[in-house]
Amino acid sequence: MNTLSRRHFLRTSGTVVGASVLAPLVSSGRAHAAEKELVPKKLPFPPNDEFGSYEPTITPDGNTIYFARFAGSGDKRVLGTTTDIFVTHRIRQGGEWPGTGADWTPPERLPDTVNSDSIDQEPRITADGKTLYFMSRRAGGRGGADIWVTHTQPNGEWAQAQNLGPNVNSEQVDHCFMPLGLPGEDNTSVFISLRPRASGEPSSSDLYTSKMENGVWQPARRYESKLLDSIGLKCRLNAVARDGLVLGVVSVHDFGKFHKMVFVHYDPASKEWRGPLVEAPFNQPNVDGACPMFTAGGDKMIWSAGYDRGPGLVSTAGGTGSTYDLFWLKTSDVVAYYKAKAGLS
Repeated sequence: MNTLSRRHFLRTSGTVVGASVLAPLVSSGRAHAAEKELVPKKLPFPPNDEFGSYEPTITPDGNTIYFARFAGSGDKRVLGTTTDIFVTHRIRQGGEWPGTGADWTPPERLPDTVNSDSIDQEPRITADGKTLYFMSRRAGGRGGADIWVTHTQPNGEWAQAQNLGPNVNSEQVDHCFMPLGLPGEDNTSVFISLRPRASGEPSSSDLYTSKMENGVWQPARRYESKLLDSIGLKCRLNAVARDGLVLGVVSVHDFGKFHKMVFVHYDPASKEWRGPLVEAPFNQPNVDGACPMFTAGGDKMIWSAGYDRGPGLVSTAGGTGSTYDLFWLKTSDVVAYYKAKAGLS
């Protein structure tokens, strides 16, 4: 059987996204000679280790990373058979980020005020580092999965996690509660919900938004976008404003196969998301590699992937998955790549 080397695959693959796409998809094949090659950078060990890290979120200073870990990786600290949330800190901060493994603490599991014996993953730390949102399937929720929140107390410990309530959570699955990331929308979050679009209709996986006003998340509304609606099996939207472009990263879950990233952009003048859709050049079949987060300042993009571990179990709603490593890129490099591929530079 003929096989492609991983390096060759990274430069040649391109796969159609979703069942119907309104804008042309640009293949992630070899870039034009004038374009900068976009190669993920792997974080050192630690914060990476033999047990893996999944769906990271990073504090604005880049010195604390929260992430989920699958029980199947072999870390006996994970309760039950699913996932828990862990944290690692950069304690030596004098050199260039991210530094070496000697600069980071070994990952530690967050306490039981945060984690449960059910699925706990998709962490998101706020810009002040004091509030952590995450998805959980624990008892006491409204649907199959809900958004939960915990805050740091005066002593620095995490308070008992609370359900975010019916303004955000539905009786269906709600997950990936992320900053919307658009200019002027600092208090708005975007997430995926499987709720019906209208009473009596079947469940539909759509993007929803909620805005924080006077300390309260307002009733969620479906986030309508012809472009984003055209992307099938999306499981997260992240956006960042950098270098004159609002870049969107859509995480796509081809169930039973892999996660991957697709880049789009937002036009502030028309207030619409636009193509072309550009696949990340490092997407790999049967290998998870998506669900990124940006630093609050937007200078770095960090995500988890199994690029160096090869095909394996992909993450599922049941809490199973493989072992993943943390990777990162400068946001400016990602934006430059998209601009070049999309003909915007």
